[in-house]
Amino acid sequence: MSIWEEDIKEVEEAVRALRQIDYSEVASKYWVKVEEWAFREDYEFIGVDGSFSIRPLSFSTLYLARAIAISPSIGNIKMSKCEILDTVNDDQARQHVKAMMSLLEVEAASKALVEAVKQGVNPIVLFDGSLSSIILNQSPRQPSIRGLTIRTLSSLIEEGDVIFIAKRSSNALYEKGMPDMMLFSFMPMGYSKPHVMKISELYNVPEALLDHLGLTSKLKVITIFYVKLAHRSPLLKFEVPGVISKSEAYEVISRIKKVSPAGYPVPLFAAHNSVKLSSMTLRRTLSLMGIRILSGREVLREVSL
Repeated sequence: MSIWEEDIKEVEEAVRALRQIDYSEVASKYWVKVEEWAFREDYEFIGVDGSFSIRPLSFSTLYLARAIAISPSIGNIKMSKCEILDTVNDDQARQHVKAMMSLLEVEAASKALVEAVKQGVNPIVLFDGSLSSIILNQSPRQPSIRGLTIRTLSSLIEEGDVIFIAKRSSNALYEKGMPDMMLFSFMPMGYSKPHVMKISELYNVPEALLDHLGLTSKLKVITIFYVKLAHRSPLLKFEVPGVISKSEAYEVISRIKKVSPAGYPVPLFAAHNSVKLSSMTLRRTLSLMGIRILSGREVLREVSL
């Protein structure tokens, strides 16, 4: 593959435009600068993440999805799901797989929490990603997956402390027309003042639908704030079910800071590395089983197993 001269020009122009934006003066109105996080007693965390790989076939679609919940006291809970879908529609397949992966994540987290409680541990569950990536994922092939995911998640949140931590976000909650992640990207160590919203308003979903899907009262309102755990660490978006104050947000962050020496929670880093699933992994799995399935792209000399 070669790089075009036209590619370089376009990338340079896009990056130049981005570097000209400076929102620091506006962002400072909402930012709480922290010189040093307070020491907090040790807490145990359950890191939760999921992954999937899709294999388009000439007649259908094969996928493998999996999720893991990992912590010191329980080790890990692993869950996988594989199906051959009777469709070659890439969008439909991907939506279905994402919905299934979200269900696996929530189920793995629930099982992990139960096991931890049995051992006398009351951990905090950390999900890799935004709440929206779980409750908004809907399978066009099996709509019931969404309801099951939300009911399971609601029960989990009623039973324990849950926090969603995302590395990306398109929300513009603080200043109209200014994406939050861009607004706070260049701020020093600290966090934004908590922003409380109803789930129905945040995601533009009717309350009646949320009731029908089984969303409990604790999950109908969410507190959002952005965090920099270290001076040069990436900006993270925290979502905590329910309503918490600025001081409570500080308490939450201080606990997580203990397990985030490099500015990102180690439990989530461990979960991500353990669950990561590539197309190569899926091909190797098929190869080990002695299965060879044609994708229809062999005419382009692409390797198929």
